[in-house]
Amino acid sequence: MSNGRQVTKYDERFAQMADAYAGEEQVGGDFLSTRGGILTFQDEPLPGNQMAVVILDVVMERTFYAEKYDPSAEHNSPPVCYAFGRMDGSEDLDDLAPHVSMQSDLNFFEPQNDICKTCPNNEWGSSDTGKGKACAERRRMAILPAGYYQPKRGSRDMELHLIDDPEHYASADIAYLKLNVMSVKDWARYVTDLASRLRRPPMGVITRVYLEPDPKSQFRVKFDMLEELPEELFDTIMDRHEEAKNGIIFPYRAPSGERETTAGRRGVRR
Repeated sequence: MSNGRQVTKYDERFAQMADAYAGEEQVGGDFLSTRGGILTFQDEPLPGNQMAVVILDVVMERTFYAEKYDPSAEHNSPPVCYAFGRMDGSEDLDDLAPHVSMQSDLNFFEPQNDICKTCPNNEWGSSDTGKGKACAERRRMAILPAGYYQPKRGSRDMELHLIDDPEHYASADIAYLKLNVMSVKDWARYVTDLASRLRRPPMGVITRVYLEPDPKSQFRVKFDMLEELPEELFDTIMDRHEEAKNGIIFPYRAPSGERETTAGRRGVRR
């Protein structure tokens, strides 16, 4: 029979092993892609360049890249500095700082400043191109599929099929979507409209998310409300909302193989 000291020893050892396993297994999820102005998931284009979803949670994501985006490359390097913040009043965004996960690989990641607010890359005109900031502010969204679009027979129009099965909303995998810089204002307008007109947060409605051509940024991500969330899904969606809040902030991974950083990296808008 184990005594208290042995139990404590086992607990400490298991705790060390837990940290080791967790370090090997990065929590994350599948991202939808908007590359080239085409909305895809797991390399499959979505019909009509659109989707019907419940937006479970959203966070601010700040990213500083050392290299220009190459649309012809299969994979582009992750940002060398990044930060996450909540805009619901639970955090003071003036204290936003490079995410602690970068400390795991300082051969690649390079925190640019103690806090984001006073970082030189947060100044207008700091980007190598245009008048923007070298460190871009985006949104990362956690979403659940709520329906699908299909082409109508003999027509170019699309037909929407909404999902009403509660089990789907309880068990469907959460996916993620990153908004480009130019789409952040469209998102802000959508959230403000939901709040003022319906008194509902994003997870309280089913949303059509679609891509629209834009002469300045190639495309923008747009949002339309399809319908209010049915009352019978309230508890399920709130449970998934809490799940999304706990999982949406996961770190970037350094490219495989170590890579030395270069002092004085200058960012570009992505």
